[in-house]
Amino acid sequence: MEIRCHIIHSLAIALSPESAPYLLEQVVNDPDPRILSLNADLVSYDETITNFLREKEISFIRTGLGLLIDTFLVSNAGMVKAMNAHGCGRMQLNILVLQQNLKNIETNVNLDRAGKFFDLFTAGPDAIVKHAKEEKESGNGAKELFSFEELKMLVELCYSEQLASPERGISTVAKRGMGEHSLQLSEYMWES
Repeated sequence: MEIRCHIIHSLAIALSPESAPYLLEQVVNDPDPRILSLNADLVSYDETITNFLREKEISFIRTGLGLLIDTFLVSNAGMVKAMNAHGCGRMQLNILVLQQNLKNIETNVNLDRAGKFFDLFTAGPDAIVKHAKEEKESGNGAKELFSFEELKMLVELCYSEQLASPERGISTVAKRGMGEHSLQLSEYMWES
């Protein structure tokens, strides 16, 4: 429980707009310091449990850490409030750094869902709607990759930079575009 609570706390701080803004003026080539700190804590914790616990207990503690991080980053992306392309690049770098570190702790771990989620941000709101449409049309009965709420939150993030603009015209156009894409998204996601 301790390591899982620590992961949730660290990721919540990393997603917080007060501590880690994702509206960036330029490309950032360094991951968020909180992510680096989380990685160091995970390695330290893993070394401790490896020294004091048996393999069965170690496996029990390690299993699911990647899934927790992957799910948290997608489900709580709305905590970011505002993001632009440079901020998304930083988020993708954070995901990559976390994934590389987790591979040393948990076997077969990947953060593909979070990676794909923020790839959709980079592709834009039209791509998000297209993804929802394609997922609905595939109709293979499998669980959807992203829920309606998650995709709606992603559309809102796509427009967050324009909505935060002090210029009223930009904000108004963004609200209209966000409304149109949200409506299209709901049509594809709720069709039966």
